[in-house]
Amino acid sequence: MSKLGLGLIGCGRMGRALAAVIREHVPDAPMVAGCDPFPGSREEFTRELGAPATNSLEELLAREDIGAVLVASPNDLHCSQTVAAAEAGKHVFCEKPMALSVADCDRMIAACGAAKAKLMVGHNTRLQPLCRRLREVAESGELGEPLYGYANYLFDGFKRRDSGAWHLDRRHSGGVLFHMGIHQIDLFHAIFGPTRRVQYAGGRYGTQVHDFDDVATILMEFHSGATAVISVSALAAAPTRDMHFLFSRGYAVLDSPYTWLEYAAHGQEATRVEAQSLPYPDSTELELSSFVGWVLRNEPPVLTAAEGRAAVAVAEAADRAKQVEGAVAL
Repeated sequence: MSKLGLGLIGCGRMGRALAAVIREHVPDAPMVAGCDPFPGSREEFTRELGAPATNSLEELLAREDIGAVLVASPNDLHCSQTVAAAEAGKHVFCEKPMALSVADCDRMIAACGAAKAKLMVGHNTRLQPLCRRLREVAESGELGEPLYGYANYLFDGFKRRDSGAWHLDRRHSGGVLFHMGIHQIDLFHAIFGPTRRVQYAGGRYGTQVHDFDDVATILMEFHSGATAVISVSALAAAPTRDMHFLFSRGYAVLDSPYTWLEYAAHGQEATRVEAQSLPYPDSTELELSSFVGWVLRNEPPVLTAAEGRAAVAVAEAADRAKQVEGAVAL
């Protein structure tokens, strides 16, 4: 197979952004067609990408010229659409979060396994240039063992999308940890390894979201013995997403909005790396190129379903921790 025909499930803002990266940077994966229930999203997809769009998932999956799909629909649809795609013989790239429960993640993995379909989850924060450099520094051992991490993800509310306001309801989005904090959860797994236990604190203080906390903080305890805190809020007048890390022999700081990384070993002069100085490709280009290379040439992928499932497990454990008002083991 020299070319991989792609279908897009979910032609809203995020889906079209993925398709645009495919068009500009992944020449061996033409975008064949899209699927979306909203006429406006279908029209924008066709106008921007020059490919047809349908409102029927079944019609899209029946096309023989499509070998893989990109799932960029509301979060609660990821599982059913991935399973349907796998059963139709398509490989799947699924946007984060992978699903809204570990049980659904397992259904997706099982369906793709049974169909021998590859499944990648789009956790692109760990692939951003400065985050990749941070991981390289952490893995080099020059700062010692990672001991503690702290991340803010504060934003100024959910914006209305082509598909409406689904992100304001828990049953569709999962809440702020599934929808937004999942980025930091996944990156922290890349730095610290798997999570052992989760604690939760938060509340609903604004009026925008319908039925979940708009401020959420989790304490993650890792199997390595390290700990980390992630705070997410939809109420910030001044959005920020900085991160801080302590190591046994040094520290690292990533500014908001990820324009520079500073790190140093104890007693040594700090190194500052500017994002624009890094030769790495953009994170979305990297993940989509890797997915296509995995399907076409069996190249080792930069992400798999395992990372997606692990992040969902933490968000799900945080929900349980809120209910029991205590720590929950994974």
